[in-house]
Amino acid sequence: MVADASWDQPLPPPRKKGLSIFGKVAIGCGGAFLCFLLAIGALVWVVVSKATGVLDRGWTEVRARVESLRTDDGARRLYRENPGLAQAYPTEADFLKACAEWRPRLGHIPEKRPELLDLAKGKGPGGVSLRSREVDGRQLLTIRMRMDTGARLVVDLEDDKLTDIQVE
Repeated sequence: MVADASWDQPLPPPRKKGLSIFGKVAIGCGGAFLCFLLAIGALVWVVVSKATGVLDRGWTEVRARVESLRTDDGARRLYRENPGLAQAYPTEADFLKACAEWRPRLGHIPEKRPELLDLAKGKGPGGVSLRSREVDGRQLLTIRMRMDTGARLVVDLEDDKLTDIQVE
């Protein structure tokens, strides 16, 4: 018996081991997409961390300032510790007069600040809004909050020093 094979017929090509070119491209694209998602996640984490820090600092400042406004001694101390208030209130007497008018409308400010996600959704207590910006190397922060009495508190800070406060 003779085999039907001939030396002239080529053998079928050997099967390649491993992934095809399309598999390699898919893995490469998946890896690039994963790196992109990690970079976006890191960016979001940095932004949220910074916003939370600003909000924590601002909330603490507002609570302390509002508590100071409740008494004449506290208002005097607040005026003396924050020379920037002289732009809005030229004399201590002007500031004390404004504070006396505000006191009946000052509401309670909760100790715990609203969550950042609640503020972003507009569900924060008291309709709190926060605006932070840097101008000529100075950090400016404006906090607006609707008090439980219906009045609106507006606080302006420059490098953690009070420059204006109003109860509207």
